[in-house]
Amino acid sequence: MKNIEIGTARTSGAGRVTGWLDLADYPDGSPMRAPVVIVTGVNPGPTVWLHGCVHGNEYCGTHIIHELLRSVDPSEMSGRVVALPALNITAFNAGIRMSPFEKYNGGDMNRNFPGDPRGSLTQQMANAIYSELKQHADYLVDFHTAHTPDVQWALYAALDGTVAETGERMAKAFGYHDTLATPPDMLAGSAMMTAGSDGIPALIVEAGGKGPAFLKNNVEDAAERLRNVLRLLEILQGDVTDYGPIANFSGFDWVHASRGGLFIPAVACGDKIAASQVIGQYYDIFGAPSGTAESPREGTVLAIHPGPLMTNGETLVHIGHDPRKD
Repeated sequence: MKNIEIGTARTSGAGRVTGWLDLADYPDGSPMRAPVVIVTGVNPGPTVWLHGCVHGNEYCGTHIIHELLRSVDPSEMSGRVVALPALNITAFNAGIRMSPFEKYNGGDMNRNFPGDPRGSLTQQMANAIYSELKQHADYLVDFHTAHTPDVQWALYAALDGTVAETGERMAKAFGYHDTLATPPDMLAGSAMMTAGSDGIPALIVEAGGKGPAFLKNNVEDAAERLRNVLRLLEILQGDVTDYGPIANFSGFDWVHASRGGLFIPAVACGDKIAASQVIGQYYDIFGAPSGTAESPREGTVLAIHPGPLMTNGETLVHIGHDPRKD
Protein backbone atom coordinates (compact mmCIF):
# COMPACT_ATOMS: atom_id res chain seq x y z
CA MET A 1 0.00 0.00 0.00
CA LYS A 2 0.99 3.62 -0.46
CA ASN A 3 2.85 4.98 2.56
CA ILE A 4 1.15 7.73 4.54
CA GLU A 5 2.15 10.29 7.13
CA ILE A 6 -0.13 11.56 9.92
CA GLY A 7 1.79 13.90 12.17
CA THR A 8 4.96 12.08 13.20
CA ALA A 9 3.47 8.63 12.44
CA ARG A 10 4.99 7.57 9.12
CA THR A 11 4.45 4.19 7.50
CA SER A 12 7.10 2.27 5.59
CA GLY A 13 5.34 -0.83 4.38
CA ALA A 14 3.48 -3.39 6.44
CA GLY A 15 3.60 -3.13 10.22
CA ARG A 16 2.69 -0.86 13.11
CA VAL A 17 3.92 2.69 13.69
CA THR A 18 3.04 5.29 16.31
CA GLY A 19 3.40 9.04 16.52
CA TRP A 20 1.73 12.31 17.46
CA LEU A 21 -0.57 14.68 15.59
CA ASP A 22 -0.26 18.34 16.56
CA LEU A 23 -3.68 19.86 17.24
CA ALA A 24 -2.91 23.26 18.80
CA ASP A 25 -0.62 24.79 21.44
CA TYR A 26 -0.74 24.89 25.23
CA PRO A 27 -0.55 28.29 26.92
CA ASP A 28 3.18 27.68 27.52
CA GLY A 29 3.68 27.26 23.77
CA SER A 30 4.30 23.52 23.83
CA PRO A 31 2.41 21.34 21.33
CA MET A 32 -1.03 19.94 22.13
CA ARG A 33 -0.79 16.50 20.51
CA ALA A 34 -3.01 13.46 20.06
CA PRO A 35 -1.53 9.95 19.81
CA VAL A 36 -1.70 8.15 16.44
CA VAL A 37 -1.35 4.42 15.73
CA ILE A 38 -1.22 3.11 12.16
CA VAL A 39 -1.32 -0.60 11.36
CA THR A 40 -0.71 -1.46 7.70
CA GLY A 41 -1.42 -4.90 6.25
CA VAL A 42 0.68 -6.84 3.79
CA ASN A 43 -2.06 -6.69 1.18
CA PRO A 44 -3.73 -3.64 -0.38
CA GLY A 45 -7.16 -2.66 0.85
CA PRO A 46 -9.23 0.13 2.40
CA THR A 47 -8.38 2.34 5.37
CA VAL A 48 -10.61 2.41 8.43
CA TRP A 49 -10.19 5.35 10.81
CA LEU A 50 -10.95 4.70 14.49
CA HIS A 51 -11.07 7.30 17.22
CA GLY A 52 -12.14 7.53 20.83
CA CYS A 53 -12.57 10.22 23.46
CA VAL A 54 -13.99 12.96 21.27
CA HIS A 55 -15.47 13.61 24.71
CA GLY A 56 -12.46 13.36 26.95
CA ASN A 57 -13.81 11.25 29.80
CA GLU A 58 -15.39 8.53 27.66
CA TYR A 59 -12.51 6.14 28.18
CA CYS A 60 -14.21 2.91 27.17
CA GLY A 61 -13.56 3.76 23.52
CA THR A 62 -9.83 4.16 24.16
CA HIS A 63 -9.64 0.68 25.65
CA ILE A 64 -11.76 -0.86 22.87
CA ILE A 65 -9.37 0.55 20.27
CA HIS A 66 -6.33 -0.72 22.18
CA GLU A 67 -7.92 -4.17 22.59
CA LEU A 68 -8.50 -4.28 18.83
CA LEU A 69 -4.99 -3.09 17.96
CA ARG A 70 -3.37 -5.66 20.24
CA SER A 71 -5.21 -8.43 18.39
CA VAL A 72 -4.48 -7.56 14.75
CA ASP A 73 -1.54 -9.00 12.82
CA PRO A 74 -0.31 -6.99 9.80
CA SER A 75 0.72 -10.24 8.09
CA GLU A 76 -2.95 -11.26 8.04
CA MET A 77 -4.41 -7.87 7.12
CA SER A 78 -5.48 -6.19 3.92
CA GLY A 79 -5.57 -2.43 4.03
CA ARG A 80 -4.90 -0.22 7.00
CA VAL A 81 -6.19 0.82 10.42
CA VAL A 82 -5.58 4.39 11.57
CA ALA A 83 -6.40 4.89 15.23
CA LEU A 84 -6.46 7.97 17.46
CA PRO A 85 -7.41 6.47 20.84
CA ALA A 86 -7.46 9.77 22.77
CA LEU A 87 -8.71 12.42 20.37
CA ASN A 88 -9.63 15.34 22.64
CA ILE A 89 -6.36 15.07 24.50
CA THR A 90 -6.65 17.95 26.99
CA ALA A 91 -10.11 16.82 28.09
CA PHE A 92 -8.83 13.23 28.23
CA ASN A 93 -6.01 14.19 30.59
CA ALA A 94 -8.31 16.33 32.75
CA GLY A 95 -10.96 13.60 33.02
CA ILE A 96 -13.73 15.84 31.72
CA ARG A 97 -15.97 16.00 28.65
CA MET A 98 -14.56 19.12 26.97
CA SER A 99 -11.19 20.85 26.91
CA PRO A 100 -10.42 22.83 30.09
CA PHE A 101 -8.80 25.43 27.81
CA GLU A 102 -11.96 26.08 25.76
CA LYS A 103 -13.32 29.56 26.46
CA TYR A 104 -15.56 30.72 23.66
CA ASN A 105 -17.39 27.98 21.79
CA GLY A 106 -18.85 25.63 24.38
CA GLY A 107 -16.22 23.07 23.52
CA ASP A 108 -18.22 20.04 22.35
CA MET A 109 -15.85 18.68 19.73
CA ASN A 110 -18.58 16.44 18.32
CA ARG A 111 -20.47 19.52 17.15
CA ASN A 112 -17.45 21.26 15.63
CA PHE A 113 -16.29 19.13 12.70
CA PRO A 114 -14.86 19.80 10.14
CA GLY A 115 -13.45 22.58 12.31
CA ASP A 116 -11.93 25.94 11.50
CA PRO A 117 -8.19 26.73 11.53
CA ARG A 118 -9.04 30.29 12.63
CA GLY A 119 -11.81 29.40 15.08
CA SER A 120 -11.97 28.54 18.78
CA LEU A 121 -9.58 26.00 20.31
CA THR A 122 -11.98 23.10 19.78
CA GLN A 123 -12.66 24.17 16.20
CA GLN A 124 -8.91 24.33 15.50
CA MET A 125 -8.36 20.87 17.03
CA ALA A 126 -11.27 19.46 15.03
CA ASN A 127 -9.84 20.97 11.85
CA ALA A 128 -6.40 19.43 12.46
CA ILE A 129 -8.01 16.02 12.98
CA TYR A 130 -10.57 16.15 10.20
CA SER A 131 -8.08 17.32 7.57
CA GLU A 132 -6.22 14.03 8.07
CA LEU A 133 -9.37 11.94 8.39
CA LYS A 134 -10.80 13.25 5.13
CA GLN A 135 -7.52 12.65 3.31
CA HIS A 136 -6.95 9.08 4.46
CA ALA A 137 -10.17 7.40 5.64
CA ASP A 138 -12.43 5.14 3.60
CA TYR A 139 -14.54 4.33 6.70
CA LEU A 140 -14.94 5.82 10.19
CA VAL A 141 -15.85 4.24 13.53
CA ASP A 142 -16.20 6.78 16.36
CA PHE A 143 -16.44 5.45 19.95
CA HIS A 144 -18.45 7.13 22.70
CA THR A 145 -19.61 6.23 26.21
CA ALA A 146 -22.68 7.07 28.29
CA HIS A 147 -23.57 6.76 31.98
CA THR A 148 -24.08 3.07 32.76
CA PRO A 149 -22.37 -0.22 31.87
CA ASP A 150 -25.40 -1.55 29.99
CA VAL A 151 -25.27 1.15 27.27
CA GLN A 152 -25.11 -0.57 23.88
CA TRP A 153 -26.37 1.27 20.83
CA ALA A 154 -25.04 2.67 17.58
CA LEU A 155 -25.69 5.34 14.95
CA TYR A 156 -24.74 5.53 11.28
CA ALA A 157 -24.83 8.38 8.78
CA ALA A 158 -27.92 7.83 6.61
CA LEU A 159 -27.05 10.25 3.81
CA ASP A 160 -26.71 9.36 0.12
CA GLY A 161 -27.34 5.81 -1.00
CA THR A 162 -23.82 4.39 -0.79
CA VAL A 163 -22.94 6.04 2.53
CA ALA A 164 -26.22 4.97 4.12
CA GLU A 165 -26.13 1.44 2.69
CA THR A 166 -22.55 0.79 3.80
CA GLY A 167 -23.12 2.47 7.16
CA GLU A 168 -26.08 0.18 7.83
CA ARG A 169 -24.01 -2.86 6.90
CA MET A 170 -21.30 -1.70 9.33
CA ALA A 171 -23.93 -1.21 12.05
CA LYS A 172 -25.30 -4.71 11.45
CA ALA A 173 -21.77 -6.16 11.58
CA PHE A 174 -21.16 -4.40 14.89
CA GLY A 175 -24.43 -5.90 15.96
CA TYR A 176 -25.90 -3.64 18.63
CA HIS A 177 -29.65 -4.10 18.32
CA ASP A 178 -30.62 -0.48 19.02
CA THR A 179 -29.43 1.67 16.12
CA LEU A 180 -30.23 5.09 14.69
CA ALA A 181 -30.14 5.72 10.94
CA THR A 182 -29.11 9.34 11.45
CA PRO A 183 -30.76 11.71 8.94
CA PRO A 184 -28.96 14.75 7.44
CA ASP A 185 -30.62 17.26 9.80
CA MET A 186 -29.41 15.54 12.97
CA LEU A 187 -26.05 15.71 14.81
CA ALA A 188 -24.64 18.44 12.60
CA GLY A 189 -20.96 18.95 13.30
CA SER A 190 -20.35 15.39 14.48
CA ALA A 191 -17.42 13.56 12.96
CA MET A 192 -19.83 10.88 11.75
CA MET A 193 -22.15 13.20 9.82
CA THR A 194 -19.29 15.34 8.49
CA ALA A 195 -17.50 12.26 7.18
CA GLY A 196 -20.75 10.96 5.71
CA SER A 197 -21.28 14.21 3.84
CA ASP A 198 -17.81 13.71 2.33
CA GLY A 199 -18.70 10.23 1.13
CA ILE A 200 -17.08 8.31 4.01
CA PRO A 201 -19.44 5.72 5.56
CA ALA A 202 -19.39 6.36 9.29
CA LEU A 203 -20.56 4.70 12.49
CA ILE A 204 -20.82 5.94 16.08
CA VAL A 205 -20.75 3.28 18.79
CA GLU A 206 -22.05 4.07 22.29
CA ALA A 207 -20.53 1.36 24.47
CA GLY A 208 -20.41 1.04 28.23
CA GLY A 209 -20.21 3.61 30.98
CA LYS A 210 -17.97 6.21 32.56
CA GLY A 211 -16.00 5.98 35.79
CA PRO A 212 -17.03 2.98 37.91
CA ALA A 213 -19.41 1.90 35.13
CA PHE A 214 -16.38 0.96 32.99
CA LEU A 215 -16.29 -2.83 32.68
CA LYS A 216 -13.65 -5.04 31.05
CA ASN A 217 -16.20 -7.37 29.47
CA ASN A 218 -17.76 -4.39 27.61
CA VAL A 219 -14.34 -3.64 26.13
CA GLU A 220 -13.71 -7.23 25.06
CA ASP A 221 -17.19 -7.61 23.57
CA ALA A 222 -17.00 -4.34 21.62
CA ALA A 223 -13.49 -5.14 20.35
CA GLU A 224 -14.74 -8.44 18.92
CA ARG A 225 -17.66 -6.62 17.30
CA LEU A 226 -15.18 -4.15 15.82
CA ARG A 227 -13.15 -7.05 14.43
CA ASN A 228 -16.38 -8.23 12.83
CA VAL A 229 -16.74 -4.84 11.11
CA LEU A 230 -13.17 -5.19 9.83
CA ARG A 231 -14.04 -8.64 8.48
CA LEU A 232 -17.04 -7.11 6.69
CA LEU A 233 -14.74 -4.50 5.15
CA GLU A 234 -12.29 -7.28 4.16
CA ILE A 235 -9.47 -5.78 6.23
CA LEU A 236 -9.43 -8.91 8.40
CA GLN A 237 -9.96 -12.46 7.19
CA GLY A 238 -12.80 -14.72 8.27
CA ASP A 239 -16.54 -15.05 8.21
CA VAL A 240 -18.72 -12.15 9.34
CA THR A 241 -20.76 -13.00 12.43
CA ASP A 242 -24.50 -12.43 12.10
CA TYR A 243 -25.65 -10.77 15.32
CA GLY A 244 -29.25 -10.69 14.14
CA PRO A 245 -31.50 -7.81 13.10
CA ILE A 246 -31.04 -4.23 14.24
CA ALA A 247 -33.82 -1.81 15.15
CA ASN A 248 -33.49 1.36 13.10
CA PHE A 249 -34.89 4.27 15.11
CA SER A 250 -36.52 7.24 13.42
CA GLY A 251 -34.93 9.68 15.89
CA PHE A 252 -34.25 10.27 19.56
CA ASP A 253 -34.75 12.70 22.44
CA TRP A 254 -32.44 13.81 25.20
CA VAL A 255 -34.67 14.52 28.18
CA HIS A 256 -33.28 16.85 30.84
CA ALA A 257 -34.16 16.82 34.51
CA SER A 258 -36.58 19.55 35.57
CA ARG A 259 -35.59 19.20 39.21
CA GLY A 260 -32.79 17.97 41.45
CA GLY A 261 -32.52 15.53 44.31
CA LEU A 262 -31.35 12.05 45.22
CA PHE A 263 -32.33 9.95 42.22
CA ILE A 264 -32.94 6.22 41.72
CA PRO A 265 -33.76 5.10 38.15
CA ALA A 266 -36.55 2.61 37.58
CA VAL A 267 -35.61 1.52 34.04
CA ALA A 268 -32.49 0.25 32.29
CA CYS A 269 -30.94 0.55 28.85
CA GLY A 270 -32.88 -1.38 26.23
CA ASP A 271 -36.17 -1.17 28.12
CA LYS A 272 -39.29 -0.24 26.16
CA ILE A 273 -41.15 2.58 27.90
CA ALA A 274 -44.56 4.20 27.47
CA ALA A 275 -45.50 7.87 27.52
CA SER A 276 -45.89 9.09 31.13
CA GLN A 277 -44.26 5.96 32.52
CA VAL A 278 -42.32 6.51 35.75
CA ILE A 279 -38.63 6.13 34.95
CA GLY A 280 -37.19 7.16 38.31
CA GLN A 281 -37.86 8.39 41.84
CA TYR A 282 -36.53 11.52 43.55
CA TYR A 283 -35.86 11.77 47.30
CA ASP A 284 -35.00 14.81 49.38
CA ILE A 285 -31.99 15.10 51.67
CA PHE A 286 -34.04 13.68 54.55
CA GLY A 287 -34.82 10.54 52.55
CA ALA A 288 -38.45 11.30 51.88
CA PRO A 289 -39.91 10.76 48.36
CA SER A 290 -40.05 14.13 46.63
CA GLY A 291 -41.31 13.34 43.14
CA THR A 292 -41.05 11.07 40.14
CA ALA A 293 -39.48 11.39 36.70
CA GLU A 294 -41.73 10.39 33.81
CA SER A 295 -41.06 9.63 30.17
CA PRO A 296 -42.42 12.30 27.82
CA ARG A 297 -43.10 9.71 25.12
CA GLU A 298 -43.02 6.08 24.07
CA GLY A 299 -39.69 4.64 23.03
CA THR A 300 -36.61 2.64 23.98
CA VAL A 301 -34.16 3.65 26.71
CA LEU A 302 -30.76 4.24 25.11
CA ALA A 303 -29.17 5.75 28.22
CA ILE A 304 -30.41 6.66 31.70
CA HIS A 305 -28.85 8.82 34.42
CA PRO A 306 -27.68 6.36 37.10
CA GLY A 307 -28.04 8.75 40.01
CA PRO A 308 -27.36 8.78 42.89
CA LEU A 309 -27.65 12.58 42.60
CA MET A 310 -29.44 14.72 40.05
CA THR A 311 -29.11 18.42 39.31
CA ASN A 312 -31.60 20.47 37.30
CA GLY A 313 -30.80 20.27 33.61
CA GLU A 314 -28.74 17.09 33.67
CA THR A 315 -29.49 14.49 31.00
CA LEU A 316 -32.15 12.32 32.61
CA VAL A 317 -32.83 9.81 29.85
CA HIS A 318 -32.03 9.28 26.18
CA ILE A 319 -34.98 7.78 24.26
CA GLY A 320 -35.00 6.17 20.81
CA HIS A 321 -38.17 6.54 18.73
CA ASP A 322 -40.21 4.16 16.57
CA PRO A 323 -37.80 1.27 15.97
CA ARG A 324 -38.08 -0.47 12.60
CA LYS A 325 -36.90 -4.09 12.46
CA ASP A 326 -34.44 -4.85 9.65
